[in-house]
Formats: sequence, structure tokens, C-alpha cells
Amino acid sequence: MAAYVSNLSREADYGADHRATAALHDCFSLFGDAIGQIRDSLKQMRQLSGSGESLRFQMSNVQTWMSAALTNEDTCTDGFEDVPDGPMKVDLCGRVVKVEEVTSNALALVNSYVAKVSGP
Repeated sequence: MAAYVSNLSREADYGADHRATAALHDCFSLFGDAIGQIRDSLKQMRQLSGSGESLRFQMSNVQTWMSAALTNEDTCTDGFEDVPDGPMKVDLCGRVVKVEEVTSNALALVNSYVAKVSGP
């Protein structure tokens, strides 16, 4: 997704709609941040150790990073609210929704795991 947005933003640099260009650049930056947050989550999940408070702290980090990634993905589409509808906007926003669904599902799995390890 980040490569797709990067390619679009390079093309938009030559376009006339400055709002769309700014939104694309913002989206590219936001997706870069989201990718970093998801990578941090994966790294933490691979290194889980301990139990009790230590494990809860590690999982809290994962939840925070995954939630932040989801927020960044959502913020990407917010930048297009003032951009007129067109093929690029429709395609990009549709792709972002699909990425958000996957991130949301991953966060739900993390939350389910946290609920199990935390107990009642």
C-alpha cells in the first residue's frame, strides 16, 4: 500500500489539484508510520517473554502500536474529504478500507489474546 501511495504522490506532483497532492503526501507519511508501528508490534510479539505484569506490559505495547497504525490508516482517508471525487480518490480510499480491515482484524486477535492471558 505504501508503494502504491508513493507512486500516486509522485504522479500527483505534476497535477493541478494541490489538495489531492497534499492529501497523498500526508497519506504516504501516515502509511510509513503505520508500517513502522505494525513492525514494532510484530517484533514485540516475537520476543514475548515472562508472565503476569511483564507480559501484560508487552501486550499493552502491541495494542497501542496496532491501534496507532489503525488511526494513521484512517487519518489517511480523512485528508481526502475536501478532494473532489474521482477515480484516484475512489481507488485509494477503497484500498485503504481494505488495509484498515486487515489491521482491525489483527488488533482484534491481539485483544482476544490479551483477554485470555489476563484472565478474569
